[in-house]
Amino acid sequence: MNDVSNEKIMALQNVILDQANHQREFLAADARKEAQQWLSAEMAKLERETNAVLADARARAEDIRRRQVLSAEKEKTAEALRQQNRLLAAAVKKYQEGLTHLRERPDYAAILTGLAVEAARHFRGSEGTFRLKLAATDSPLGEKVAEAVNNKNLGFAMTFDHEPAPILGGCWVASEDGRQQINSDWQSRTQEMADVIAERLLPLL
Repeated sequence: MNDVSNEKIMALQNVILDQANHQREFLAADARKEAQQWLSAEMAKLERETNAVLADARARAEDIRRRQVLSAEKEKTAEALRQQNRLLAAAVKKYQEGLTHLRERPDYAAILTGLAVEAARHFRGSEGTFRLKLAATDSPLGEKVAEAVNNKNLGFAMTFDHEPAPILGGCWVASEDGRQQINSDWQSRTQEMADVIAERLLPLL
């Protein structure tokens, strides 16, 4: 009886062990499957995150490159404008220097006379008496210029004001009461010609 019971017990143990082994293999396979699924999901997630990081990096790099290009273009434009301004300033200065050097000409008094007549004609009616002012350097020519204007018998008179004008050359002509004045000096002429000089110079740059 004991031998039969032992055999049954052994047989039952073997069945239990077989079931346990089978269950263990099933659980192990299921665990491997779950692990593989988890790993696949994590790898896919990692790939998405990596792609997102790379896309962001590319976008940032493109933005930086675009900013650098725009900055370079702006700097190029700014430098071109600075160069234009330098050349224009040099041309205007050269023009003014050329006017100043007119003093070296033997007919400088005639030039001042012409400027004085032109200035006086800007007054309405061009009648009455006008006062002539010159630069301190040109003051010795003042009486001569005023006399030359009066000798033209243009219907107005001109007197020389001995108080020098703060100019490089040319002249100022004012009404007798001093309320009106026409500036025909080199600084004023240079300012008037600045736009013309720019129009002629800029297309060449």
